[in-house]
Amino acid sequence: MMKRIKSSPTNRTRRWLLWLRHTEGSFTLESTLVFPILFLLILMFLLFSMYIYQKVVLYYSASETAERASFSWDNSHRNARNGMLTTGQNDGLYWRVSGDYMLGSLFGITANQTDITLEIPGSQSADELELAGTKLRQAAAWLTGDAGLPFQGNIAYANSLLKREVAVKLKQPVSLAPLELTLGLSEPKTAAAATIVDPVQFIRDVDMVRYYTAKFNNGTSKQQAAKALQAYSGGGKAGKP
Repeated sequence: MMKRIKSSPTNRTRRWLLWLRHTEGSFTLESTLVFPILFLLILMFLLFSMYIYQKVVLYYSASETAERASFSWDNSHRNARNGMLTTGQNDGLYWRVSGDYMLGSLFGITANQTDITLEIPGSQSADELELAGTKLRQAAAWLTGDAGLPFQGNIAYANSLLKREVAVKLKQPVSLAPLELTLGLSEPKTAAAATIVDPVQFIRDVDMVRYYTAKFNNGTSKQQAAKALQAYSGGGKAGKP
């Protein structure tokens, strides 16, 4: 009569360790678990890299457009891409009075607006726009023209006397909604701004404010000052000698 051998916990542990040492089916296990995980990780890294690359290109395009607009702001006849002036034309002597919305920004003495916004890509022609709008349109033309970038957004100009600024906002062509929500972004876009530097005109504006402030204290009304300045506005269109 055969005796039964009771298996102890130690024996069961040894048998389990011996079973783990077997290599049968290990390749199948790796191919079904490890390879898909690696593939998903690589795909996620590729998508994230594309997203970061898109953000960099988008910000560069917006910053470049704003910088070119601010550099060429003193003359609408400059080349929008390189800022060169070869025609010898200008916008007239008093283009800043109305074409740059100076009347509205200095005293608020007219109903003229102090800012303008254009869509990118724009559908308005140069004849439909005032001087500031023409400059914005020319600055943004290189995105869809020379650069051939299919970005959408807007370009804006604001004149607050102490600070004249061109701002560009562009939307991302490809948006990753989960990543945008994680980063706390309400809309996938980028923004860049450039300040228009004109020291000579700033001194003129300060002198004009001082002059008309004294006039206002002496009884001259704002309406009279507006009428005197509007005589030099010339309509604010581009290309006037």
